[in-house]
Amino acid sequence: MDAVKLLPCSVCRRPGPSDAHHINQGQHFTTVALCKDCHQGSKSGWHGEKIMWRIHKMDELAALNVTLSQLQLKEAAR
Repeated sequence: MDAVKLLPCSVCRRPGPSDAHHINQGQHFTTVALCKDCHQGSKSGWHGEKIMWRIHKMDELAALNVTLSQLQLKEAAR
């Protein structure tokens, strides 16, 4: 989860640090990197009206794919 929090937002690409959003609570391998607005924003956020998610045509699984891809690229760069 610490590595996820260092990533940029998987929806809007805002630079980290990010929140670690759990798709399913307690399942740390399904954690998505989200900025505060895309996570908890009343208009843009997943826990709000999801406006930013709709603009980027994203759902939680698409955001998880971005997060996992970013983690893989970061690991390959080491």
